[in-house]
Amino acid sequence: MTDDLARIGITLPNDLLAQLDESIFNNGHSSRSDAIRDALRRYIQHHEWMNDVKGERVGIFEIVYNPVKKGLPATIENILFMSDEILLSSMRVHLNGDYYMRIIVLRGDGEHLVDLAAKLTAQKGVLHMKLTTMNVFE
Repeated sequence: MTDDLARIGITLPNDLLAQLDESIFNNGHSSRSDAIRDALRRYIQHHEWMNDVKGERVGIFEIVYNPVKKGLPATIENILFMSDEILLSSMRVHLNGDYYMRIIVLRGDGEHLVDLAAKLTAQKGVLHMKLTTMNVFE
């Protein structure tokens, strides 16, 4: 069995490790390794799904970000609205503290929606980014 396993080391901020340990306790994982394996499987499945998003789609972007980060709101606007997608709806909600949640609905090419999501995820100050897509029904 040990031949099928590889040992790796990772470095985490203390607060993230504390959240992981709490999650392990609350969700019934048997160990940190078990929880990290589960998270990695979900990460891989998500990216495999994202690679299959093709054709005309409606995309719902859910973004939680810190607007105090220098230039972040303008960067988000540029990423989303300097594209060929059609803006269907947008809403911004002020969360507790220094954070906002943006819900944006765009219609356009699925592969391009995935590219937009990847660009948003890569921005410093974006705490959460989720893209949900569906086929366009005519």
